[in-house]
Amino acid sequence: MQRITAAIAFPLLSAAAIIIILAALPACRKSAKKAFVVGYVNPNPENELSAQSFLQSMSKYGYVKGQNISYIRSETKDKARIENDLREMVAKKVDLIFTLTTPAATMAKKITEGTGIPVVFVMYDSVGSGVVKRLVGHGENITGVQLAGSTPKALEWLLAIQPQAKHIFVPVCFDTGAASLSLRDLKQGAAKLGIRLTVGKVATVEELRASLSEMPADVDAIFMIRSWLVGCNFKVVHDQAVKRKIPVVSAGQVHFDNGLILSYGPRDDRVGQQAARLADRILGGTPAANLPVETSEFFLGINLRAARLIGFSIPRDILQQADFIIRERQNHPN
Repeated sequence: MQRITAAIAFPLLSAAAIIIILAALPACRKSAKKAFVVGYVNPNPENELSAQSFLQSMSKYGYVKGQNISYIRSETKDKARIENDLREMVAKKVDLIFTLTTPAATMAKKITEGTGIPVVFVMYDSVGSGVVKRLVGHGENITGVQLAGSTPKALEWLLAIQPQAKHIFVPVCFDTGAASLSLRDLKQGAAKLGIRLTVGKVATVEELRASLSEMPADVDAIFMIRSWLVGCNFKVVHDQAVKRKIPVVSAGQVHFDNGLILSYGPRDDRVGQQAARLADRILGGTPAANLPVETSEFFLGINLRAARLIGFSIPRDILQQADFIIRERQNHPN
């Protein structure tokens, strides 16, 4: 019996050892290479979850901060300072630049042109913004993840939970290219569904407050599009929505935990993971020009806590289709 046990145990131990060795190989391969320097540009605090997911995923790929990778970070909203930071990254000959937001990607492409420094972006619409001509076979030393595409379906989900919705208010500050592009997509989707939009164009927080307080009486919901000023002042939007007892919905995950009733669009953590995978391939030797721009996955989220706050009921069949749900006390992914 002891011999049989030993005969079985040895192969099992050997197999376990092989698994451990194989799991360690990515880190070993990375540590054997040079130390990489990566530029990191995130002008918008709303993208912090994507940014942190990128950094954590890079670590999982074997890039360990302080050992074989370092980051030069730029987190200012000032466009002149972003441009200056990007030029410093180029002067220091970083191995790659990672950007979040449309303005950052646009500036990075321009400033790195002819330098050989690849760029990985997360942005709304790379083709619509002119960063690449096409998603596949773009031939540019820049690639990444684009977030556009979920807005029409987000409107359909709104009608699924609120069939009587006919009039939607859209607060927007045109402080980024993504604001114009996401409003374009919203208008196209609304026209197909017979929904009327009232766009509240604002430039300051005071104008945002005034615009929300002056919403037409028959507005059925508020739709959040990609706009820095409006997004950074979501509480102002949410407070007015609660006062009016109307839902706030979006084609993105940002602010889902803070009061959106429904979101259909990218999950920020998954977006960061996608970008890190592309960065790993580029640092491993694959030219950015050979990597197609990827479109993020879309997920349906329902916030029952926010719904209850305005006395709103979500049909059971919609809940069954949700990818993640915030209930009264917990977040329950489906």
